[in-house]
Amino acid sequence: MEKDEARPLFEDPFAAWFNDEEATAKFRDLIHAFPAVRETARYRVRIMNETLERAIADGVKQVVTPGAGFDMRAHIFRTPGVSFCEVDQPGVLEFKRKVLEARGVAPCAAIAGNYLELDLPGELGQAGFDLEAPTLFIWEGNTMYLPVDLIHDFLARLRAQVPRFIVAFDYFSEHIINRTSGNDTMTATSDYFETNFGAKWVTGFDDLSAFETRNQLKIIRAGAMLDVCMRCAPESAPALAEWTGLHSYCVLESC
Repeated sequence: MEKDEARPLFEDPFAAWFNDEEATAKFRDLIHAFPAVRETARYRVRIMNETLERAIADGVKQVVTPGAGFDMRAHIFRTPGVSFCEVDQPGVLEFKRKVLEARGVAPCAAIAGNYLELDLPGELGQAGFDLEAPTLFIWEGNTMYLPVDLIHDFLARLRAQVPRFIVAFDYFSEHIINRTSGNDTMTATSDYFETNFGAKWVTGFDDLSAFETRNQLKIIRAGAMLDVCMRCAPESAPALAEWTGLHSYCVLESC
């Protein structure tokens, strides 16, 4: 849908390859009922793209996407000297491989499995990645579905085995998770995701300091999707402020 915007926030020429009628119908029903869901997702994609571009400009040579799904940044942001690796369940990666190869596109490196259960640094090493080289982990659209201890455990394992890395992720406010936002639409959206997609939002953050104290990582950038909206589409901000103010992003760096 982004390509039809008057001022697109990003480009993804591969997106249509992964559409199917059932999924498209469900998503259109969702955004008809809750249009802010699509809008905040647009800003999420934009800030993750900007983070990737900035990291490559700053010298990152490896990009890893846990829970990659149909993310195509490995092809959209292909850069000489920069390696990409996707991590996801075997069925997802196999389906993606078939879609790409049918179009004559070679998939990037991939690791099959649940990244929360894998020795991900070890798997990356076996895949030829240099664990000493600067690495960016794009952890998009994951944290709200994970128990908080799994989030910190995952980061702790990276911190113990990868000396120089950045991890960019998005997250919800605890008000969304705890249904204390006072916004009935947000509560209804949470119910819709759980009922129609089997996806329950279980973790949010209002205080990021635990990532510094518990994981010994440095917060180098953070903000609400509202900040991205104000910068990229300020005319939309008033209508979206409540939603985009409770969906945020954070970029952590090992130190």
